[in-house]
Amino acid sequence: MNKIVLSQALKFKDNIPSNNQIKILIEEIKKYQKDNELYFFDTKHRQKPEILNEKDFFKFLSDINELKINNFEDIEFLLEESISRKESIKKTGDSKKYYAKVFDKVILFQIKDEKPILYKNLEDINFDKNKKILAVENGETFLNIFNTMSKFGFEQFIYLSGYPNILTKNFLLDKDVVFFLDYDIEAIKIYDSIKCKSKDFFKFPDIEKYFENETILNKKLYLKQRNYLQEKHSELQWLIDLIKKHSGVLEQEIFN
Repeated sequence: MNKIVLSQALKFKDNIPSNNQIKILIEEIKKYQKDNELYFFDTKHRQKPEILNEKDFFKFLSDINELKINNFEDIEFLLEESISRKESIKKTGDSKKYYAKVFDKVILFQIKDEKPILYKNLEDINFDKNKKILAVENGETFLNIFNTMSKFGFEQFIYLSGYPNILTKNFLLDKDVVFFLDYDIEAIKIYDSIKCKSKDFFKFPDIEKYFENETILNKKLYLKQRNYLQEKHSELQWLIDLIKKHSGVLEQEIFN
């Protein structure tokens, strides 16, 4: 985790810093924008720097730190030393009652209905290699995961927090994994970004009935993500077609 870059990024929360205050951040952004052919941040000589696209700005921070960072509050949370080294199930004031933060050197793993455990060493995780691992995107869902998914035969669960950290990615490389993610456009990108021995995307039974339910269909999130929707996908064409058909997406919390 690049604390210097995060600290400099955090300066934009309450005001606009000078170029001299964020030199390292600017260098990293310039490289990232060039490599990814993006332009979300503007800096000119003797002028204040400007974030042109916040979504791409936080995506940049997420990518270079290999953590999911959605806003300035996430940066504050990550920079709190006393929290980042502890079990990190934290209450939050948004629509999710709880969420879990998994940091750059920790894996959050759960067996059956036992309490989830944070691991620093891969060899300490005692799991059944003959059974698939269910990888879960969202914190609120993970806290209730055994009740939600054991009826489908799953007994081993790992928390992703969106894009997983390096340790979690390395752990999954030689594992048989099923991904339980949001049914949205970002989930397709998350799924494609993780390599495993074998992997599947969990398709909830009668999933189209949920897409047809206007009370739970998230059209606002779809509008934010739709520019990133792929036309074709070898495994997830069914999801792309559902998203297009209903002009909306689903968050996995609805299944809790």
